[in-house]
Formats: sequence, C-alpha cells, structure tokens
Amino acid sequence: MEQAIFGLVGVLLGSMITAFVTIYAEHQKGKREAAQSDRQYERERQSARDTFQRDSILTLQNAVIDLVKSVHAELDRVIATTEETQKWPARQWETPTAVGWSAALLLLKSSRARVFNDEIRSLATELEKAAGDSIWAKSLDEAEQYSKRLEPLLDRFNDAVARTLPSLYQG
Repeated sequence: MEQAIFGLVGVLLGSMITAFVTIYAEHQKGKREAAQSDRQYERERQSARDTFQRDSILTLQNAVIDLVKSVHAELDRVIATTEETQKWPARQWETPTAVGWSAALLLLKSSRARVFNDEIRSLATELEKAAGDSIWAKSLDEAEQYSKRLEPLLDRFNDAVARTLPSLYQG
C-alpha cells in the first residue's frame, strides 16, 4: 500500500512538474513572440518614417532648386531690361511675379514643414530669404550682393541633404 501511495504521489508530482514546465515554456514563448512582434512593428514604423522623410527632403530639395532657378531667370530678365533701358526696374507690388516663383515658394513652404531635420529646414528658410531679397532688390548692386549668398547657401543645403539621406536608406 505504501508503494502505491508513493507511486501516486510520484505520478501527481511528475504531472504537476510537467504541467508547470509546460505552462512556463508557453509563457516564455508568448513573451518572445510579443517582443518579436513589437520589434517588427518598430521596424515598420521606422521604415515608414524614413520613407516619409526621404520623400519630404527630396521634394524640398526640388522646391529649393526651382526657387533658385526662378530667381536666376528673373534676375537675367531684369538685367537684360537694365541693359536696354540703363535703369534698374525695381520690383513693385504691381510687378508680375517671377516665372515659377509662386509654385516653387508654395512647395518649399509646404515641404519644409514636413522635414524633421532642423538644419535642412533652417537652410531652406535662409535660401527662401536670400532668394526673396534678390528678387526684391532695389538696385543692380543690391541684387548682386543678395545673389552671391544663394550659391553658398545652396551648397550647404545640398551638403546637409547628402549627409542626411543615407541614414534614411538604412534599415
């Protein structure tokens, strides 16, 4: 009888240990799967953020380039007018908008708001200001001074974009 009781206790104890180990293993497996799912969610979220930033930065870069092209075209037009008339046609409120200026400016402003990188946003703002100063210059000398700021700013802007983009393609 004693052996039967010990056998029963052994079977019960073995069953409890097996049940405990099985429950513990399933719990650990569930924790690992949840952690893996969380990591996958974070990777997908980071990938979406990086894609959004790449697209936003490239759109901003295109807007900046279009704005600078518009400024150069307008300055070329005004300089040609100056050569013909010997008088700088200072821009007034009534002066027609430079070709492509409005579209580029609107795109610059909207895409700049979507870029998270402070340096890129700041340089885009500086470029916008320098471009506007060039367009609204009161004299040829003033236009020349403002325009000289555009190329170095554009180079700094493109350098900042070039430093930022590679990190948005990793992952």
